[in-house]
Amino acid sequence: MPELPEVETARRSLARAVVGKTVERCVVRRPVAIRTHSPQAFSRSIRGATITDLVRHGKSLWFALGRWVLVFHYKLAGVVRFHPVSPGPDAGTTLLLVFTDGSALEFRDLQLSSFHLLPAGEAGSAAGDGIEPLAPATTLEVFRRALAGRGVVKDALSKQDRIAGIGNLWAHEILFQARIRPDRRVETLTPDETRALYRKTREVLRRAVEAGGEPDFEDAFGRKGRYRLAVYGRAGEPCVACGTRIRGGRLHGRPTFYCPSCQA
Repeated sequence: MPELPEVETARRSLARAVVGKTVERCVVRRPVAIRTHSPQAFSRSIRGATITDLVRHGKSLWFALGRWVLVFHYKLAGVVRFHPVSPGPDAGTTLLLVFTDGSALEFRDLQLSSFHLLPAGEAGSAAGDGIEPLAPATTLEVFRRALAGRGVVKDALSKQDRIAGIGNLWAHEILFQARIRPDRRVETLTPDETRALYRKTREVLRRAVEAGGEPDFEDAFGRKGRYRLAVYGRAGEPCVACGTRIRGGRLHGRPTFYCPSCQA
């Protein structure tokens, strides 16, 4: 499931390729993914529009199209690929935007992904309430308030109404670097542990963005992520820090991973 590092990687690779391009036509092959319009109305609304900006909010990409904003949510999985020459859509294509210069933006192999076409003046209300963990305004105190409450720390990190963009994978990688078990209760964290969690959240996410995300992710040009995962998906393998076998299991119905020696 693409999270903040992967979506930001997609944004960076796409922005250079599509900002300034004008939509000549739109091909919708999987209508259920369009949540706000019929396929015909969706295509008609963005035909002739120019992409003036591309930003990320949490786990979603926002394409500014004049009077409209196209909001794309990856959800479980998907590929967003830029083509210098427009391909013919196939069975894996959900949406194809063909530009006036003959290039194209393809959304394919999507799993539960969705598109929302919103009036530009109303789009801000769809961003959600969670703080952006890499924003300059997200100080330690802002982070502490977002994390505050009850429950396990892994869930608190990945609740989008608290902190935007972090999901199950990156919550585990952050907690490993902060030396905190994913099933620790938020209310048991000491001030020093909260400070370490804040610092490692920003550090891990920044490094993950620079590495292009996790290894299974591909950017708009097909380049794979290069971040070496320390715990996620590595149950039974040796810890990269101490050699102890990584433990796996489930926490509130979702896969969980941690080092029993490094994380307390």
